[in-house]
Amino acid sequence: MNGQEILTQSIQQNIFKVRKEEDTFLFTLSDLHIGMGNLDYIKQIVKFIDGLDNALLVIGGDLIDNPTRTSKGSVIECYATPQEQIQLAVQTLKPIKDKIVAIIDSGNHEDRTMKDSYISITQIIATMLEVPDKYVKDFAIGYVDIGKNCYIYGNIHKHRKSIDYYSYMNVDILVQEHTHELNYQEKPVMFHNKYTKDTSIRTNYIINNGSMMSFPSYAKRAGYKMQPIGTYVVELLSKERRIIVWRDTDLYMALQNGYKK
Repeated sequence: MNGQEILTQSIQQNIFKVRKEEDTFLFTLSDLHIGMGNLDYIKQIVKFIDGLDNALLVIGGDLIDNPTRTSKGSVIECYATPQEQIQLAVQTLKPIKDKIVAIIDSGNHEDRTMKDSYISITQIIATMLEVPDKYVKDFAIGYVDIGKNCYIYGNIHKHRKSIDYYSYMNVDILVQEHTHELNYQEKPVMFHNKYTKDTSIRTNYIINNGSMMSFPSYAKRAGYKMQPIGTYVVELLSKERRIIVWRDTDLYMALQNGYKK
């Protein structure tokens, strides 16, 4: 076995696959910080997703806030203890558990417990949600087949010190978490079809996914910027190969007003 084969084998556990025939809305819920994040907003999004027949869901990192004695955050500021946060996460997400295609064990807040006692909070939550087969560790790459089109999805809980993860993941949609920034950029790239010997330009999307986090004391003291609460949704079309990026609130309003593709 050569070096490339060893690396290829090591990432097989990070891959998920899913197929839908109709146009689909792919949600990524990350940085919810349940215990300190805005629970009313989270419940509204869950209700929104629950009402969509053509929705898929990826659960990203920092699902719960999980303060510890050595962390920056304080359990005093939370509306639930870490144990209660696990229960609350399961209770909140249970109505949409059948839409989950991946639950990624990548958050630095969950990792606090892993480092202290080698217990995976994310794996516990996946098991309690009855989707243990959707558990993915560290990062995720998804093959999302929608009709005749295959979209490649990537997800990383990007640390501020890391740079240019996108360059090696080479995916259509890259969702980056952790920073709580809410923005995205379009990146034109050359696509080479080795079968037809054609080269075309495609647009890839790099999404900073936002959060549901409030503005805790440690963030104020450290001089962190306030970030808007919310997330992005990608609409994946079935008949033509096209990606549409929506703010969650914009998509909700569009559907309320009769949006049709």
